[in-house]
Amino acid sequence: MLKYKLNVLDVFEVKEHYIEGTKEVHIDTVILNEDGSDFYRGTTAVRFNTHGIYPQLDTLKGIFEDKNSFMDFVSYLRRYIKQQVRYL
Repeated sequence: MLKYKLNVLDVFEVKEHYIEGTKEVHIDTVILNEDGSDFYRGTTAVRFNTHGIYPQLDTLKGIFEDKNSFMDFVSYLRRYIKQQVRYL
């Protein structure tokens, strides 16, 4: 089972988006294997607005080989941002 460590790096408003108030969050992401070795270390992005939370798939491509691990991480990422939204 993989472990995730996330840290918000930067938040900025997306001006060219058709939904007003859309923000993008850049997240420092560390994914660890069961033995504690690095599986992935990098930056991912998530956009959110009044309609929902949307991880940017172009920043997540190539991290995972199987769909289940990918979906687990995406749901974890959405839960993490959902808790932070009122402070961002």
